[in-house]
Amino acid sequence: MTYEYFLDRLEQLIQEHKDADETVKRVRILKNNGVKLDGFSYYVAGHREHPTVYVNRYYREGLTEEELLDIAELVLKTQRESQLFSIQGLELMLDFRKMKERVLCRLINRERNEELLKEVPWLPWLDLAVVFYFLVPEQMVKHATALIYTKHMEYWGVEMEDICRAAAENMARTQVFLEPMEEFLGEMGVEPLSSGMHILSNGQKEYGAAVILDPKVQRMCFEKLGESYYVIPSSVHELLLLPLSLSTGRSDLDELIQEVNASCVSEEEYLSGHAYFYSEETEMVDC
Repeated sequence: MTYEYFLDRLEQLIQEHKDADETVKRVRILKNNGVKLDGFSYYVAGHREHPTVYVNRYYREGLTEEELLDIAELVLKTQRESQLFSIQGLELMLDFRKMKERVLCRLINRERNEELLKEVPWLPWLDLAVVFYFLVPEQMVKHATALIYTKHMEYWGVEMEDICRAAAENMARTQVFLEPMEEFLGEMGVEPLSSGMHILSNGQKEYGAAVILDPKVQRMCFEKLGESYYVIPSSVHELLLLPLSLSTGRSDLDELIQEVNASCVSEEEYLSGHAYFYSEETEMVDC
């Protein structure tokens, strides 16, 4: 079974089993680093929300017709249940005054997201890009986030400065996670070799690379490590910090980063292919 047949047959089964008042449309959504996910968006008259269920992860070559039907029913079940969400959650999302405390930012690769950056508010940071997202109200979906598009700003009637201000205030309150790699891996039951590296992220370990944007966090890391340090972009979720005295040089680090990216980092979570450096003299991170 090819992937295209999987999508075509799944769409056919969904259309056969949906109710008369339901509209389900096949969509392809652009995500981070040019990754495009296939899914089905759901529409019912009288409801303003249009939930999308992505189906890429369900595909495999040996799927049977019965399994395809199970997936189609799962898609419809998930979308129908979304209509039971509290209307209060939707009303909250439509009011920026109530949503602004949920606005945060994330770091992404600028070069790989040229197409996406045409559709979202963003700021340059070194050779990367800062984009913005919000925490979806728990009444709608638990532990979910959504990227902020220009169309959201237009609906809210806000400017770039409003988004930036809200994100900066919220990021300043975000819990910062900084721990030696050995301790972190030890807590996970892994017995690592001593490396001198520290892991930097946020408390949720989600889109945590963005905490490095704050000069206060950069300085805090310097005080913790006691010297200038390299910033290794592990993924959009976390960074690794390596003291200068323990490094064999930038070129070796860049080579290691590229090897790890190729073998261990998913395409959507990729951040960068080279190291950055915090200098004690300049008190800032640079390429």
